[in-house]
Amino acid sequence: MTPQEHKSQPLAGRNATHILVHYSEVGLKGKNRGRFENRLMKNIRAAVGLSGAQVHRLFGRLAIRLEKGQRWDDIAPKVCKVFGVAYVLPAVSCDATIEDLRTTLTPLVSGIDEDYSFAVKCQRSSKSLPFTSMDVQRELGTHIQSLTKWSVNLDHPDILVRVELVNNFAYVGIGRMEGPGGLPTGVSGRVTCLMSGGIDSPVAAYKLMQRGSLAIYVHFHSYPHTSVESQEKVRDLVRQVHPVGIRSRLYMVPFAELQRKIVTECVAGLRVILYRRFMVRVAAVIAERERALALVTGESLGQVASQTLENLRTIDEVSMLPILRPLIGMDKIEIINEARRIGTYETSIEPHDDCCSYLMPAAPATHSTPEDLTKAEKVFDIDQEVEALVDQSEVSTVGVDSPGDETDSPPHAAPQESNSIKSTKPKAS
Repeated sequence: MTPQEHKSQPLAGRNATHILVHYSEVGLKGKNRGRFENRLMKNIRAAVGLSGAQVHRLFGRLAIRLEKGQRWDDIAPKVCKVFGVAYVLPAVSCDATIEDLRTTLTPLVSGIDEDYSFAVKCQRSSKSLPFTSMDVQRELGTHIQSLTKWSVNLDHPDILVRVELVNNFAYVGIGRMEGPGGLPTGVSGRVTCLMSGGIDSPVAAYKLMQRGSLAIYVHFHSYPHTSVESQEKVRDLVRQVHPVGIRSRLYMVPFAELQRKIVTECVAGLRVILYRRFMVRVAAVIAERERALALVTGESLGQVASQTLENLRTIDEVSMLPILRPLIGMDKIEIINEARRIGTYETSIEPHDDCCSYLMPAAPATHSTPEDLTKAEKVFDIDQEVEALVDQSEVSTVGVDSPGDETDSPPHAAPQESNSIKSTKPKAS
């Protein structure tokens, strides 16, 4: 809920018959707006397990019709996790007349002894009605005062009563809940996210999904030289950021043997850049199999030695796909704050063995060149090494309860609320 509405929680959703779902950017898509709305409706149904008839379009918003026995507070929190949703409002529907609005509002505010302050805010999608938004606010404000001891506070009310007039119907609600915003998952293509067990990469993956991309996840581990707990931690992070009801995959890539070869054969200062170049090559092959159009990393400029401009250029040189770095201009405090906001921070700071910290050189290079790395890599059969890493990967299905091949649409069956991850063998889409 918004800060102004936190006190309205005891009244939120009283007698609710609908949940109104508002979006922001989707409304700016012009001729493509219908496609974006359809995807958003599809994702909402998949996340919550709703039937198609329950979710429908209104002007500038979607509406979920609650059936008998359904509680708004069971459904709304799940809807608020769906990318593309700006906020939701539990509401009661009625005809768009002042008299019906008074009748509908009466049981929503009656019987409350607390001395709240309140305001009425009305939105009107059509000017064909014989009254204005100000008329509604004035009439309903007077009606509330006749029923309660509440005082008017237009700037910072304890209770904000919202009225939405849409398609000759009215919706009256209290207790708006915020969503993640952005674009619906699936409208911006697929990306392959390199996931560590740290703070940065889950935030980077979340930000790309918030822009409508579907994420395929790739994690590199050094088991048995690092613990299996680090892999479980990554699975937990994927569960936390991945949209419920959307099918995708997590690749667990065994990296220890190649690291051993790099340590044995190459200059110590270049180890981390060599690790990263091989990771990018492997992720790019996986992306091609999964029909992904870009790679995503959690790198931030200058945060560690491998993330200088020179080293990032050297890493990018081996990628056949663009590498997106949504955190590139953020400092660590900003990234931590974002991790706290999306709920991954506490998991990310749990102790774990990171594959890049395994066999870390004492003085990693900060100013490498592509020529330096090409020379260092001459001792490897690069294609063979990459192929072996991809083939040895453990592949898990993310987001639904049974494995499947399609990752660009929700499953037909209603998913459980929590994401599941199940192992399968590597295979091309």
